Amino acid sequence: MGEALAAAIGTIDRMAGGLEDIRQSLSPETAGVAVERLHGVAHRLNTLPSQQRRRAVEVETLTGRTRELRRLLEEIGTILDLLGIYGVNIKIASSGEQAFFDFVTGMDEKLDTGRREVKHITRELDQFGRVVNDVRAADRLLSEESARTGTGIPAELTENANALQNHVGAVMRTTEQVAGIVRTVQGEVARILGAIQIGDSVRQRAEHCVTILHRIHDRENTVPPGAVAHVERLVAAQLRAMSEDFRREVDAIVVSLERLVPLADELRMLLAAQGDGDDGQILIRLEQGIAQLDSVTRQLCNADSRLASLTTFVSQTLGELAEGLVRIQHIAVDVQHISANTRLLSRRHGDKGRAVAVIAREIAPCATRLDQLGTAISTLITALTTIDLVQEGGTMGTDASLGEPLAVIRSACASSSSAMARGGDEADRIIASLQSSATDLGSQLSFVETSLAVADALSLRADGVAPVDGEPGAETDALTELLPWIYRLYTMACEREIHAPFFLPGMAPATPAIAPVVTFDDDDDGLF
Repeated sequence: MGEALAAAIGTIDRMAGGLEDIRQSLSPETAGVAVERLHGVAHRLNTLPSQQRRRAVEVETLTGRTRELRRLLEEIGTILDLLGIYGVNIKIASSGEQAFFDFVTGMDEKLDTGRREVKHITRELDQFGRVVNDVRAADRLLSEESARTGTGIPAELTENANALQNHVGAVMRTTEQVAGIVRTVQGEVARILGAIQIGDSVRQRAEHCVTILHRIHDRENTVPPGAVAHVERLVAAQLRAMSEDFRREVDAIVVSLERLVPLADELRMLLAAQGDGDDGQILIRLEQGIAQLDSVTRQLCNADSRLASLTTFVSQTLGELAEGLVRIQHIAVDVQHISANTRLLSRRHGDKGRAVAVIAREIAPCATRLDQLGTAISTLITALTTIDLVQEGGTMGTDASLGEPLAVIRSACASSSSAMARGGDEADRIIASLQSSATDLGSQLSFVETSLAVADALSLRADGVAPVDGEPGAETDALTELLPWIYRLYTMACEREIHAPFFLPGMAPATPAIAPVVTFDDDDDGLF
C-alpha cells in the first residue's frame, strides 16, 4: 500500500504542476492578450467604414490646405523674382553707380536665400502629396476588400472571440476547482501516510511475541508450567493491544480512503468534462473566419502603415513649415529694409537717385504683400495642426495580423486539453490504486481476527494453571530471569506499559535497551 500511495502522491504532484502550466498558458498575459487582440481587430473592422469616411474628409481638407499653401508659396516666389527684376532696374537707373551696385548685390543675396527656402518647402509639399495619394490608394483597396468580405465576418470574429474568452474563463475556473481537490487529496494522503506507520509497529510487536513464545517453549530450556502460563498471559495481552491498535489505524485509513475515492472521481469527471470542451470547434470557426479576413487584414496593415507614415510626415512637415514661416517673415523684413534703403540712396544721388526712387516706390508694396503672405501661411499651419488623420480607434499597424494571436491561443488550448486528458488518465489510476489499497486493507483485517484468536487460545490454556504468587520456587526463579529479558526486547513504550503489571511483587522493571532507529524500506511495506 505504501508504494501505491507514493505513486499517488507523485501523480498528484504532477497534476498540480500541470494545472499551474495550464494557468500560465491561459493567463491574461498570454491567451488573454491574444483574445483581446482578436476583439481589437474585430472592433476595428466593424468601425472601419465610418473611420474611412471621416478620414476621407480630413484628407480632402488637408489636400485643400496644402494646395492653398502651395499657391501662397508660388506668390512669394513671384514677388522674389519681381524684386530681382527691380534690382536689375536699379543698376540700370543708377548708371553703374558703385553704391547702388553694391546695394543690389546684397539685395540679390537675400533674395536668393528666400528662393531657396521657397523651393525647399515646395519639395516638401510635393512629397507630401505623394504620401497623401498613397493613403488614398490604400484606403481604396481596403474599402474594396472590406466590401468583398462583407460585414458578417467581423461580427462572427467578435462572436467567436467572445466564445473563446468564455471558454478560457471556464478552463481557469475548472483549474481552480481541480486545484482545490488536489490540495484536499494531498492532505488526506498525508494523513494516510501517517497512519500507515502502524504497519511497521505491528510487525515489530508481533515479532517480539513470536520470540517470547519460542523462548518459553524451547525444548532445550524447559520452563516450569506456572512461568509458561504467566508469560502466555503477558503475550495474550500484548496481542490484544496490538490488534486493537492495528484495527483503529486501519479504520482511520479506510475512512480517509473513503473520502479520497469520491474526490478522485470528482477530479476525473471535472477533467473529462473539460477535455470534451468545445475549444476545438471554436478554434476551427476562428481559423475559418480569419482565413476569410486574411486579405482585408493585410490591406488594413498596409493602410495603417501608410497612414502612420503620413501622420509622421505631417508632423515633420508642420515643423518644417513653422521654421520656414519664420524665415519667410525674415525675408519680408529684409525687403522692407531694401525699400527703405533704396529711398535713402535715392535722396543722396541727385538725378540718378530720382530715377531709382521710382523703383523704390514699387518695392514697398512687395514688402507689405510678403508680410501678408506670412500671416496667411501662419493661419494655414495652425489649421493643419487640427486635422486628425488617425480618427477614433487609432491604427492597428502590424497588430492587425490575426495569425499570431490564433497561434498563441491554439497552443494554449492544445496544451491545456492535453494536460486535462493526462490528468483524467492519472485520476483514473489514482482511483484504481486507492480502491486496490482499500481492498488490500480489508483483507489485512483478518490478521486482527487471527491475532485475537491466538490471544484467546493462550489465555484459555493459561487459565488452567494457577498464577505464580511470587513465593520462592522454580516458577518465581524462571520469571525473575524471563520477565526482565522480555522487557529489554521491547522497542515501544506501549509494550512496556502492558508488560509492567506482569512483574512479580517486588520486581523492579529492568532498564530497557535503547530502541533501534526505525527505518522504512521503500521495498518493504511490512504487513501491507
